[in-house]
Amino acid sequence: MKFYPSWRTNLSVFALIIAIVGGYFFRQTQRAAGELQKHAQEHSEILAAVVELNIKNALLSQSALEDTVAASLENSVRFIHYLDQIEPFASAELTAFAAESGLAGVTIIAESTGKVVSGPPGWLSETSCREQPGLDRLDTEQLYLFSSVIPSAGGQGRGCVMVGLSAQAIDATLERISVRRLLNMFEGLYDISYVRFASDTGESPPPDDILETVVNVGGKRLIVALKTDRFGKRRKQMQKEFIVFISFLILFGAFSSWWLYRVQRQRLQQTRDFERKMARQREDAALGRAAATITHELKNPLNAIGMGLQRLQIEAGHLDSDHNKLIASMRSAVDRSDVILNRLRQSIHSMELRCTRCDLVDLVSQVLTLYRGQCEEQKVRVDYQHGENVVVNGDKVLLEQLFENLIKNSAEAQGSGGVLSVSLKCLDSERLCRVEISNGGFLLTEEESKLLFEPYFTSKSKGTGLGLVISNRIVQAHDGTLEWEPDFKAKTIRFVVSLPLAGK
Repeated sequence: MKFYPSWRTNLSVFALIIAIVGGYFFRQTQRAAGELQKHAQEHSEILAAVVELNIKNALLSQSALEDTVAASLENSVRFIHYLDQIEPFASAELTAFAAESGLAGVTIIAESTGKVVSGPPGWLSETSCREQPGLDRLDTEQLYLFSSVIPSAGGQGRGCVMVGLSAQAIDATLERISVRRLLNMFEGLYDISYVRFASDTGESPPPDDILETVVNVGGKRLIVALKTDRFGKRRKQMQKEFIVFISFLILFGAFSSWWLYRVQRQRLQQTRDFERKMARQREDAALGRAAATITHELKNPLNAIGMGLQRLQIEAGHLDSDHNKLIASMRSAVDRSDVILNRLRQSIHSMELRCTRCDLVDLVSQVLTLYRGQCEEQKVRVDYQHGENVVVNGDKVLLEQLFENLIKNSAEAQGSGGVLSVSLKCLDSERLCRVEISNGGFLLTEEESKLLFEPYFTSKSKGTGLGLVISNRIVQAHDGTLEWEPDFKAKTIRFVVSLPLAGK
């Protein structure tokens, strides 16, 4: 006998596996989330350091560029002052000098006389000179202006020289190395969402898929935001894989537990059927021994009593009518007891068939003819439908007893009238003949009807409860089946006898 684990044990094992897998996945998910967060933080810090370094380089480049421009213009101022000391410039000469040197213009102010010489004329709207040499940016005129007060050679006064350079080229260079352009360039790199300086008014919290890192650059808070959507996608993918795996485990566990439940139910039912069969066999054996003893011990006394009553009835001519009725009743009781003993003996002994070819149409017709008078008295209409040449191999005497039991029960069940329907047909495809006997007057409950084929169960006051048991044994001895289909609402019942057809 195969061993199958209990379906409850199987279900518990799968529930435990699902719990272990779920806990392991949760732990791995939390661990992966921590690793991803740590990796993202390290990545963000590295990017922030790179951004900080580039910003410092940009600021240094801007400062170096401005210092270079200032130094260059200061040299130009000194050179112009030197030339002007040798021979004062005229406006046209300054214009030519500015054009040749790539300057926007030159202005010389003689402090002693206050004379102003500019070239080209009007290139500068204001002529105020710085006390200390230095570079100024004039946004309105888009100029870088370097002015310096230079003492005269004789020490009699000071002069002022102002040199202008167009800011367009320098601004383009400064724009290329500006911090803003650098920040915009970083925003286009992989995994960087944005890079910006924090505002003084405060920042709103970032979205869930953004990780911000703050670094100090030149006294300002620089925010580097890193995209974590790749990590989020990986986490969602892990969740989907977990859900699919858990769903498979649940379905497989449920199916296997259901299958084990079905198998165990079937095996339990088989065990119960086997135990019931063994109990029935032990009961039948005990009943058989008891019935054999009873029939053996009672048969001879009953025969003697019957013969005595018969002789008394024949030879005692001086008996009155009451005594004759009493003797007749006693003989009827003896005959009924003899029938009961015969049926009891027939129900416990194996049946020995004497098979011949039997035409069931004629056989059932003979039985119906036997009970037609009783049906007419009880106003029971007989409806008999049949085909032709329905031949089986069987014991004619036992088959007559089979259909007599069924038809007699059907007629007796309808004491106040009804319909007795008998249908006989062949099922050539299954090589079977099918006899259906149905009647009304079925008054048993559903629980009582389950005992119809139990020995000694009867609803008749004078019944033995062995008629259907013997009928079922006769059908089984002929390799057939006897089925019954009750209709509790219509109070009808139908018996179906299936017997194998005889070979041609």
